[in-house]
Amino acid sequence: MTGGTLFPRPTSVFISGNNRALLNWVAYALAAASDPEFVWTDVRLSEESIASDDLLSRDRIPVERLHLVAPSELTPDDATANMAVSTVIRADEPPEDLRRLTEFLRLPIRTQRVLEQASGEGPPRVVVLSNGHRLVAIYSNTAMVSSAVHAIVSSGVAFIMTFADSPPGGRLAFETVIHVDGGDPTAWRLAKIRVEKAPIGGVFTAGSELLLTDVESVATVLRHEFP
Repeated sequence: MTGGTLFPRPTSVFISGNNRALLNWVAYALAAASDPEFVWTDVRLSEESIASDDLLSRDRIPVERLHLVAPSELTPDDATANMAVSTVIRADEPPEDLRRLTEFLRLPIRTQRVLEQASGEGPPRVVVLSNGHRLVAIYSNTAMVSSAVHAIVSSGVAFIMTFADSPPGGRLAFETVIHVDGGDPTAWRLAKIRVEKAPIGGVFTAGSELLLTDVESVATVLRHEFP
């Protein structure tokens, strides 16, 4: 599996596993291989310490492209979306356009700003959200997850989320779903990727299982960080 522009069109990728640091490295490698100017949002708890083997403790992401947010900052903005529907958006808008605009306005303002930062010409910009498991209480059902993912991808980006916990049903709202079985990043050569869901012709093949060493874009990064 080679590098290059891994995501030539807007898409969504869900990455789950038990080790947050390892998930972050996998997401980082995939993002960087497709878009060197990717934008990263980390859902962080107050006064949280970051493991020394995590890329977020190694200053690998420029500060202007790294956003640290509390879970509460990513609450859907239903009030703004509902007001727009009733007072601003024309009633004769095509249904799909209405849905797309409403879903976008429902996104948290922090997410809207990240998407604006990631706009541009050429292949899709990549936006990463790490520690997505911390949003389960906010996005409590599959419909909410599906709406948010649809809105993000419709803005024209490739969206990658890491989820360091048992994956919920909402994962199926993502176009690609992979599970990383592994522990400490220093033992990354023993880690495996199981592909639950993937589009035909994409980066991964649905139903496959492979070592991280077989994913060139990921192995190149981890080999450099953990020789």
